[in-house]
Amino acid sequence: MPTSPLAREAGLSAAAAAALAALLVWLGPPGADLAEHAYQRTLFLNDGFALWNNFWYAGRYSFVTYSVLYYPLAALFGIRLLAVATVSTAALAFAVVLGREWGPTARWSSRTFAVVWAGIVFSAAFPFALGAALALLALWALQAGKHGRFSLLAALTLAASPLAFLLLALLLAGFGIARWRDRSALLAPAATIASFGAIEVLLWRAFPGGGRLPFSQQELASPGGWSGRGRCAGPSSSTCSPAWPHT
Repeated sequence: MPTSPLAREAGLSAAAAAALAALLVWLGPPGADLAEHAYQRTLFLNDGFALWNNFWYAGRYSFVTYSVLYYPLAALFGIRLLAVATVSTAALAFAVVLGREWGPTARWSSRTFAVVWAGIVFSAAFPFALGAALALLALWALQAGKHGRFSLLAALTLAASPLAFLLLALLLAGFGIARWRDRSALLAPAATIASFGAIEVLLWRAFPGGGRLPFSQQELASPGGWSGRGRCAGPSSSTCSPAWPHT
């Protein structure tokens, strides 16, 4: 059965991205965030969806506002294999979305993306990479008029990476501006994105990730000021001692 030029182009982009990502994952240097994901994956394997992790800096909510979807998949498939699969899927979806929108003129954009996107392995931002792949699949579904599939993939994007979900929302906003006369077709997707966004805001309010230093800025600055000063009892440097504040 013959394949269409778009299918061949998408397959070529996906294969190139997978091959390059595999080389970088298994033969290249570890990504910047790889240790974090290995730790979080081990935490999930040992404790499942633990709400609070007291061993990450001063403690933090482990998954609920960061990535609910990535670590179960990483536990099932492994970090490296999942990384290659997500990079390849993103390249495939990107090629299809661009090919349907702009035709053969977009093929070099697809090929460039396949090569460049594999470089995300260097940062090891794997939850975001998973979310980006799902966001591109969501755009593919929206382009094909599959609104139910779009809603499911948008929800999975949010579960994988709130940052990728924000990127999806910005892209849809751009589409709405560019196609203002046909905005009625985007009302349902916009309502879906707004609903999921509201849920994420509520989660951030319920499980805040920030904190405050338990001392003033003046107290924070004082050790640095004292460390740069000294007090000498005589001409010899051996008789110098740090100038500690009097209590």
